[in-house]
Amino acid sequence: MRWLLLACLVACDSGSAATVDAPPGGGTDAQGSAGSLTAKQFCVSETNRYRAMNSKPALQESAQLEAYADTGAMHDFTTSPHDHFSTTSGGGIAFAENECPQQGNWTVGADMVSTVKDCMKAFYDEGPGGGHYDNMMGNYASLGCGIYYSGGKITIVQDYGN
Repeated sequence: MRWLLLACLVACDSGSAATVDAPPGGGTDAQGSAGSLTAKQFCVSETNRYRAMNSKPALQESAQLEAYADTGAMHDFTTSPHDHFSTTSGGGIAFAENECPQQGNWTVGADMVSTVKDCMKAFYDEGPGGGHYDNMMGNYASLGCGIYYSGGKITIVQDYGN
């Protein structure tokens, strides 16, 4: 099975992207790549599964937030967690953010989907009062998930909007 990946170009702020192929298991190319659409869709559905367990309404997947989260994942991969969100004030579209950063030693596990699953579980396991958990259960209407990985390391970003 081949993974279709979107690689955000250096001029990612313009929203341009290129398509590249990577091997199964979350392999990388020399420049790094954004995550597969399947893993991003799983990020939203897994978040909604946790929300349903707490009688919260499902979030709608947002292409605009996904593009913003992809840019954030790529940016934060080489800077620091939440730097993109902080410096752009959520880009005018995101009101909360969760992140599993490569700086926190997040690496690609068996595959991208299982890595995203572990990340979502870590957010949920914080429980009430934990910032990631509270964002996950917050009064938002939409969600975009971004993924960037290179050299086996991964940054996963969730951006929440209305």
